[in-house]
Amino acid sequence: LKVLSLVLNTVTVYLLLFRSPFPRFVKWILPFTYFLFYQHGVICRPYSILLIGFLLAAVLWSQKNEKPVRFTLSLMLMCASSAYGIIFAGGITLAWLWELKGNLPFGEYLRSLLKGKRFASLALLLLFALLNIASILPRSDTFAASYGLSGNNPLPMRILYMFTGSLADATCFSAYDDYDELRYAFFSIPKFIVGCLIGGCILALLIYCAKKCKTVHILLIPFSLFALFSGIVYFYLQHIDDLFQFMVFWAWISLVKNKENGEEIKPVWQPKLKKLIYAAITVCLAISVYWTVGACYHEVVYQYGFARQLATYLNQHGLVDYGVMVRWMQLTDENGMISYTNTNQTVNGVALNAYYDTNVITNMNGGDPDMTYVTHRIPTEEENKANLEAWHEKGLPPITFDRCQLKTVFPEYRDIYVQHYTTVLILPEYHLWKAGYQYSEHRLYVRNDIAHKHLLDNVE
Repeated sequence: LKVLSLVLNTVTVYLLLFRSPFPRFVKWILPFTYFLFYQHGVICRPYSILLIGFLLAAVLWSQKNEKPVRFTLSLMLMCASSAYGIIFAGGITLAWLWELKGNLPFGEYLRSLLKGKRFASLALLLLFALLNIASILPRSDTFAASYGLSGNNPLPMRILYMFTGSLADATCFSAYDDYDELRYAFFSIPKFIVGCLIGGCILALLIYCAKKCKTVHILLIPFSLFALFSGIVYFYLQHIDDLFQFMVFWAWISLVKNKENGEEIKPVWQPKLKKLIYAAITVCLAISVYWTVGACYHEVVYQYGFARQLATYLNQHGLVDYGVMVRWMQLTDENGMISYTNTNQTVNGVALNAYYDTNVITNMNGGDPDMTYVTHRIPTEEENKANLEAWHEKGLPPITFDRCQLKTVFPEYRDIYVQHYTTVLILPEYHLWKAGYQYSEHRLYVRNDIAHKHLLDNVE
């Protein structure tokens, strides 16, 4: 993954340094900004592929009508990267079609479309996008699509964030720093309001610049599709990266279009506004580099995740063969009654399995050694019941990572963890985001008889 990421990032930096129209100081700073340097270079996000698609589309934008095959290939690369890539590629295509329409009568416009390589390229792009959508379309029992809960944040709040606050978070602010999906994420109301105000100002400035560069359609059509999809369907913290990439793409196109237009902006206050724009760009780049420095520092001094330390401990003390039980999804209402159970949605299992060739999580995928992944399938009530009964028949699990919901499985026991388990390991975990982090602690519990057998002491 690191080698592949290095190759993709090298291509990105080459395109930014030697093909982009940005001022020299922007070219040299962009590779060190947070999303490009840390999220792509250290975390190795697959959005590196999307970024190359964006940059190639920017390079080929001015030739899209003369060489449509090359341009649509760059959009296909975006489609192949992620669902968000499909959204942005579709938005860019609609902006292209809007541009082609111009002042042409509708009939003449259609006739101009239905001929030549351009039509064939657009048809092929549409087919490719539809095939990608078909391949990722969730089934009716897919967890992420069928969770069915309303969440903490209502739809208007999510839409407001996507059209304003997300722009601030992509450039200079952090209103959204929770690791839950947008529907369920916790927002500090003061930070949310400030983020939306900053984002609103950024959006107004972008629209003003887009009008001057004649790129309003290129800005608003893809951005609106992305914001609506993300606000209504699905959006996580890391997807802010995709918006940052789109802003780079739009800025690239705007600079190219502005040079092609060759027009000077007349108002006397334009020089002051130009200085304001350059100052805003400088501040945003400086903040992003600060995020990079903070993330890299925390990456070195703190333990990002728990899995390596946990795997090392299990191996050193001969505990792997017992298997580990992890928490599953179980929600309770305000009265403490169980309101939702999903025994197939286990937490933290995949991270530990990454250090083994087989599945060491006893309650994930029925303990099948070959299924080291999460299926994201919602089980039926009968399957939930069968899983809970199977776990009960096996008795108290030898090892659990964090306190599992054992009272649900073994209602006949009282104070299960106090009476029957020994805390043998405390694992810190730091979730890094920009220049900050979220700290949490995990515990490894071993059943008393096994802890005694392996001479393991209580660390609490």
